[in-house]
Amino acid sequence: MTAGLSAHSAAHSPGHPAEHSAAHSPSRPAVRSFADGLGVLNPAGWFGPTRPSGSGRDGRRRTADRLLDLGIYLALVALVLYFWQASPYFMTQRNLLNVGAAVAVTGVLAAGMTIALIAGQLDLTVGGNIALTSVVVSLVIEDLGWGTPLAVVVGLAVGVVIGLVNTALVVGVGINSIIATLAMGIVIRGVALISTDGQTKPLTNLALPDFLQDRPLAIPTSVWILAAVFLASWVVMTFTRAGWHIYGVGGNPSAALRAGVRTKRVYAGVFVTTGVLAALGGIITTGTSSSGGPNYANGAEFDVLTAVLLGGIGLAGGSGRVQRTLAGVLVIGVLNNGLTLMSVNSYYQQLARGAVFVLAVVLGAVGERRRAR
Repeated sequence: MTAGLSAHSAAHSPGHPAEHSAAHSPSRPAVRSFADGLGVLNPAGWFGPTRPSGSGRDGRRRTADRLLDLGIYLALVALVLYFWQASPYFMTQRNLLNVGAAVAVTGVLAAGMTIALIAGQLDLTVGGNIALTSVVVSLVIEDLGWGTPLAVVVGLAVGVVIGLVNTALVVGVGINSIIATLAMGIVIRGVALISTDGQTKPLTNLALPDFLQDRPLAIPTSVWILAAVFLASWVVMTFTRAGWHIYGVGGNPSAALRAGVRTKRVYAGVFVTTGVLAALGGIITTGTSSSGGPNYANGAEFDVLTAVLLGGIGLAGGSGRVQRTLAGVLVIGVLNNGLTLMSVNSYYQQLARGAVFVLAVVLGAVGERRRAR
């Protein structure tokens, strides 16, 4: 899988191409064709070759693609129905809200990872970002006494800085995004460990925990945040020029550049977005655990990639939908919750999560082959 991801990222490495010299005019239409036949930027937001329609083979292919598109939703429904009959506690309001709260951080990270993959990039700093942000927020609140609102701002600023550094490495220096962000993730977690001497830092000021553990309209605050993040991501990726440009640089960077898309700016926006969303995940983690810890979110990338791949987000870039990632996140949450309610041994739970990840990779590979035809 690593080799596949490396190939994917190398194919979409921003490198050092010169930016298109003409400014992108707001008056230009969103739908733009290319005389060279490379493809179009359509309202769904992706560059790709145009294909004739109407043949029987194309019809069967579209039907198969439609079934693949529905697969994640059918899997979610099947899991819910299974655990509903397997445990009398599963479909209670309290438990369903617990499922939402349990996947809130994973979901926020997955929204950012979805945007990155659609742009043809990968950000593996998310786990280290959570750890460092949680440490910084706890230090600002406890040691500096700056208060919770300012601590939240500082925490989000940490995400911005990480995103800008990733941009410099990938876009400025031209390093493969997998290698650059993997290395940065190790560095970031090292900074978190050094700054706390490897110890968890508890919060005595409970303003942030009280806020995040509150339940407006009986729904946990973290679930509201998750819903807001996915709603905003869906709106941006579906209805805005910025979203279409992200699809464009992921599907065909050269065509996007010729169309006037400022690709370097798009990549910078993507990495800053993933950095800020990971920092938001760190703030949620700090509040729900009432502490900051340098070892938080170890292996978070595993669950995030599982959710994103289950959602059918293409590793090659230029394709995928945010709402499908949300379904992938819920599949993971329902599976973990259901197995726990059934008192399944933790070793078998680990096996099940690994099997789901393998399935996600296989489905992703199948989807890539179908899209390449």
